[in-house]
Amino acid sequence: MKIGTNNKFLKYAKTTTILLTAFVVIFSGCVGEKQNETESENTTNNSQGIPGINNSHGTGGDYIYGTANVESIQIVTLESFPVQIQVIAKGYLPDGCTEIDEIKNESEGNVFNINISTKRPKDAFCTQVIKSFTETISLEVRGLKAGNYTVNVNGVTKSFELPVNNVPEEASGSMPPKQQVITEADNGTSISLENGSTFFLRLKENPTTGYSWELNLSQGLNNISGEYYPPEQPEGIEQPLVGAGGVHLWKIKAVSEGSQQVTGIYKRPWEKVTGNEEKFTLNVEVV
Repeated sequence: MKIGTNNKFLKYAKTTTILLTAFVVIFSGCVGEKQNETESENTTNNSQGIPGINNSHGTGGDYIYGTANVESIQIVTLESFPVQIQVIAKGYLPDGCTEIDEIKNESEGNVFNINISTKRPKDAFCTQVIKSFTETISLEVRGLKAGNYTVNVNGVTKSFELPVNNVPEEASGSMPPKQQVITEADNGTSISLENGSTFFLRLKENPTTGYSWELNLSQGLNNISGEYYPPEQPEGIEQPLVGAGGVHLWKIKAVSEGSQQVTGIYKRPWEKVTGNEEKFTLNVEVV
């Protein structure tokens, strides 16, 4: 009687063991399949970057292409004539693999549209560390008319002004006399001007040092207007730049025919003339 009972128990135990083993095998397979799906999904997400940060908009070949995240732009006016304008764009890239791909600079009317694109290897595993970038972009402003202009870099906008027509000096002979712009480079030279027309005189000036230009015109010339333009204020700096100089711009009109002259002396108003001051002379033949 005991032998039969033991046999039944052994058969029951054996059957139970087989069923448990089969259950464990099936369960392990399901978990492994789910884990593989999760890992595959994570790999796909990593290769596409973090939504909302990478801003990817397409793929091509072995790369994923996107638009760079631009946080701020600064417009810098270089001291020259014709005026040169540069845009400094600052932003960030979403990971260690993403890099600047291309910078497209197009203009339409008074608006400059700049697009900074990015690329990253399609199947790369990248460190999710944000890194900053700074790009300096030159604008094609040579020959532009005076006016206000807007710069748009990946949705970040800022404006600048050209106070006078940005015409090269060497081309001034082909322009109407009123378009002529005289600078320090013309010191001691002569120009010809039709009676009733105007020209611009543009000289560097730094009032923060106490120095300014004292201008004298002969009777055949009238000073229509004069204005000082400070240097461009850098991004993020609210206080005026101490010690930085700008330019003084005068508009002068010929009102009488004959030999005329513009003279200037760069000095502090309260100081006496010593003879060592910087001077400017322009001879104007009005016809």
